[in-house]
Amino acid sequence: MAYQKISLLGIVGALILVSNTVEADEPVITSSAVSSDAFAKKPEWSGTVGLGFSSSTGTSQALNLNSDDSLLWHRLRWSNQSKLLYNYSNSQGEVSADRLNIGNQTRYDFAAQQYIFGNLNYDRNHFDGYYFRADQTLGYGHYFILNPASLLTLEAGVGARESHRIGGNYSTQPIARLYGKYLWKFSPHAHLSEAVDAILAENGANTYNSIFAVTSPLYGALNLRLAFIATYNTKVQTGYKPLNTLTTINLAYDF
Repeated sequence: MAYQKISLLGIVGALILVSNTVEADEPVITSSAVSSDAFAKKPEWSGTVGLGFSSSTGTSQALNLNSDDSLLWHRLRWSNQSKLLYNYSNSQGEVSADRLNIGNQTRYDFAAQQYIFGNLNYDRNHFDGYYFRADQTLGYGHYFILNPASLLTLEAGVGARESHRIGGNYSTQPIARLYGKYLWKFSPHAHLSEAVDAILAENGANTYNSIFAVTSPLYGALNLRLAFIATYNTKVQTGYKPLNTLTTINLAYDF
């Protein structure tokens, strides 16, 4: 009963956060995007609401209900990016998946294709062996327009991780964050991407994430989005697996 109350509060808190925070889109991939005003042709507010199903492997193996949402905002050189990912599965009264991930990045573009950022990420997934993990980093980012259809983004930062391991104590550790993402627009309205994120902790409890995603238009503002997410933790409790994966399929509405 206590677990269900915590889960419900987490969901409500996430929805409140997403409705009141804002998110920055990536620059338009055209020859003119090299200019400092890469967001000039993008609307100030935009977002995505996605709902579908997911399949998980690792400590939790289940078919789940999945939600993947975002809210976007930018103004001049300032921008903000927020995302929400939630998946849940319950079979005969037993919860087999309950993951909540919230990310937010605020950035300032101080030069063409270069920016500084503040990044926050909260992950609550009891099947990873943690009550929660919260990472806060500050750093530098640079994106490279490889050609009119592809973009490479690289980031590096330092900060701290707050975590509470199941069966352990709450702790705070210094961390370094390395991030890279490749985006390829293979048609005017469809694209695929591969993002790799590494959190390197002082105590060796590192986390590595890989996200491969494909987005294709269906009708108007409605899109089909497929994603494969792999998470590897170098230190896990007994009974938990270091590698967990999540495959999602969502119908997404862009506004």
